[in-house]
Amino acid sequence: MMGVNMGYQPSPRETVVKKYAYLPIKTTRGKWVWLDEFYEIQTHYDENGKPPIKTLYWKSILNKNEYLIWLIKNPKPNTIPPTSGKRISY
Repeated sequence: MMGVNMGYQPSPRETVVKKYAYLPIKTTRGKWVWLDEFYEIQTHYDENGKPPIKTLYWKSILNKNEYLIWLIKNPKPNTIPPTSGKRISY
């Protein structure tokens, strides 16, 4: 079964790359960034587990403020469980 998703989700789903704009670059929302830092979010597969057809990832370019809003809307899951000073055994 070649094209069937059997519950496998490749990791990571999105990668964030911080870059510097030496030349003017247009963000995904239509704003211009020049001589400042910007963030490129690379989405490797969508919600259904399908990868892009023509490239390795979909690209979104965000400036600092747009990236802050993106971070608030997409919080990272906390993978490390909280630890206290005591160990509990059952």
